[in-house]
Amino acid sequence: MIKVVHFINQFFAGFGSEDAADMPVGFIEGPKGPGIALEKALQDKGVIVGTIYAGDNFANENQAFFLEETLNYIKKTLPDVIIAGPAFNSGRYGLSCVNLLKTVQEQLGIPGVVGLGPDNPGNEYSKFCWIVPVGTSSAAMSKAIAPMASLSVKLGGREELGSAVSEGYLPRGIRKNVYLGINAAVRAIDMALARVSNKPWATELKRVEFDPVEAPPPIQDMGNSRIALVTEAGLVPTGNPDLMETWNATKWLRYELPKEALKSGDYEIRHGGHITTWVHENPNRNVPLDAMLSLEQEGEIGELFKEYLVTCGNMAAVAAMKKFGHEMGEYLKKNNVQGVILTAT
Repeated sequence: MIKVVHFINQFFAGFGSEDAADMPVGFIEGPKGPGIALEKALQDKGVIVGTIYAGDNFANENQAFFLEETLNYIKKTLPDVIIAGPAFNSGRYGLSCVNLLKTVQEQLGIPGVVGLGPDNPGNEYSKFCWIVPVGTSSAAMSKAIAPMASLSVKLGGREELGSAVSEGYLPRGIRKNVYLGINAAVRAIDMALARVSNKPWATELKRVEFDPVEAPPPIQDMGNSRIALVTEAGLVPTGNPDLMETWNATKWLRYELPKEALKSGDYEIRHGGHITTWVHENPNRNVPLDAMLSLEQEGEIGELFKEYLVTCGNMAAVAAMKKFGHEMGEYLKKNNVQGVILTAT
């Protein structure tokens, strides 16, 4: 039988709503509130040895102290698994749950399960703990309890878990090789046939949906327009002074362009997704300053913007790239840039 410690907020512990949101961390032996139904769902496979509670405001506004206090209680009880919530769509509650589970996993090696609604910001922590999708409010409590209990029993017993779909938790970004008895080509054809036949099918790879981007109107007068150079290929000054990442970039940078073509040795590529030899030989192959200076001298463009903007697009998060694109666009607009040449790998 596994031992469980349950974490809940002040409301589900029965101390009040917003009037008790500043309540500090406390401990109760045995189950409390939704823990009573959870322990019943565990049947003879688990027991809730204690319930930790804290106010939503206290847990988020005093995070370091909240985590220290809850860990002290957990160290005293040494459970096999932590269950938090369910927090449904309550943002503060959800964040305190996932912060606790992440810390307990990292410091004590104890796994944790939490139930979160579809719009809870805590869902961003899916790679740090096991998140069971539940309804939007406590009206869905009865449906949330069983899957949370089932997953907790397996985690507490250190059983090997199946896929997120089969076990009922949010994908954690972890891929495992599983032998299915048929090769990938056969499986791909089976999925394609099922799809065109309107039959159920599923793929392990979640397809990224890209927003449609409308093409801007053409520049009417290139000879009087300021043009900028922008790249996602990670070209930075040698030594990478601003620490551009080679994948999953967290920033975009801007560097002043010299008065003549880029020189080999002055620049390097921070991008793990392409062969960099030829760009290191001639950086203008990535940021075509040589060609733009010629066009400027010939009057084909009015003026070349004095800086180039750069990030690394290798294995980049779509949300981050959208943010960078917006910020770059705003910066160029403020500098009266009418057109951009965007080079990629």
